[in-house]
Amino acid sequence: MTIELNKYEDRVIVFIDILGFTEHIKLTKNDPAYFNKMKRVFNYLYDYQKDNLDGVLAQKEIGKEVTVFSDSIVISYPTKLEGAVFYLLMDVVHLQLDMLAEGVLFRGGFTVGELCHNDSIVFGPAMIEAYELESKVAVYPRVIVSDKVFNTAIQNGVNPPDQELEYILNLLNQDFDEQFYVDFLSQWQEIDDNSKYFDSLSAIKVVIENAIIAYESKPNVQVKYQWLKRYYNSTLDKIQSQYTENLYIE
Repeated sequence: MTIELNKYEDRVIVFIDILGFTEHIKLTKNDPAYFNKMKRVFNYLYDYQKDNLDGVLAQKEIGKEVTVFSDSIVISYPTKLEGAVFYLLMDVVHLQLDMLAEGVLFRGGFTVGELCHNDSIVFGPAMIEAYELESKVAVYPRVIVSDKVFNTAIQNGVNPPDQELEYILNLLNQDFDEQFYVDFLSQWQEIDDNSKYFDSLSAIKVVIENAIIAYESKPNVQVKYQWLKRYYNSTLDKIQSQYTENLYIE
């Protein structure tokens, strides 16, 4: 494959990594059910890449690029596409919701800048920045969003600037360290109906509770699930529904 570009494009990019990948692989060695689970995860990711090329919902023609390698996925859109930031945030929301139901957590970096991205080829300053946000800043199972993304969203949104910014902020939380991250658990409207959303929360509760017990002797892993527990419980606080009363994690 030959790259047709002769210079970088301005693109909004997210680099996402499976958190605790080594631990996941260790568990596949002696557990057939876990092996099958991880096989489903990788089938999902590679199908996601393939569907962008020739699936029913293919978006390559509007400039969306998806690259999957090992335990990582990179997605980007050209900033000239109106609503590119919003579209990419929604991609991240769906990926996180789908994978957490399998007990798989993502950590990532979301930024904008110079990038060459074409099928399996991806490189450039924005790629390095997204990777560094994931590896050095995110720490917990969260996808960190760079501050400079907001200017891109406002300048090239589908809606008037104030309204576009409101839509973007509705998809984000600001954490204790002032970093913005994708608030995927609150996006109930992305689940087909309310009952399925609460079923998903119930499944996520089990994942978190089991992990806190399983990794009790591993503080570096435990702290990540404790963060997720706080985020999960704070999401229930925002929902304030009768259906969440038994979903809190003690």
